[in-house]
Formats: sequence, structure tokens, C-alpha cells
Amino acid sequence: MDHEHTKHTVSDMANEVLVRQAEARAKQTGETFEEALEAVLETEAGSQLRDLREGPHRDEKADEWQEGIARERDEERTDARD
Repeated sequence: MDHEHTKHTVSDMANEVLVRQAEARAKQTGETFEEALEAVLETEAGSQLRDLREGPHRDEKADEWQEGIARERDEERTDARD
């Protein structure tokens, strides 16, 4: 992971994904960026990204948040096997 990426917050990460998705949609459909972003935000994935961007973890460093999620999933798998 590059140094710049480690500074990103969860909000930054979610916003970057939303922007990439909206840019790709705009390119494919000919919509304006704003129209494409609105359409992306109306999808389930877009809604989840908006929740991340605006939610309680928004100010956490993205790499630390992702590590925490991975640990939680590992613990869930371990508990399921027991």
C-alpha cells in the first residue's frame, strides 16, 4: 500500500469509489457526472457506500478500518466452526 493511501479515511475511500463508478457510468451512458452519480447512489452498493462515507466510521483511517473488518470476519468464521 502506498503512503498516500494509508492517510485515506473511510469517507475518502467510499467517495473515491462513488466517483469512479459515476465517471464510468457517465462515460457509458452519456449522462452528466451529476446524473450518473445520482443513479449510482440509488443502487444498493451506492447506498452502502454513502452510508460508509457519512457513517460513524467515516473519520477512521481506511486501512485500519479494513483490518478491523477482516479480523471480525475471521472471528465469525472461527465461531461458526466451533
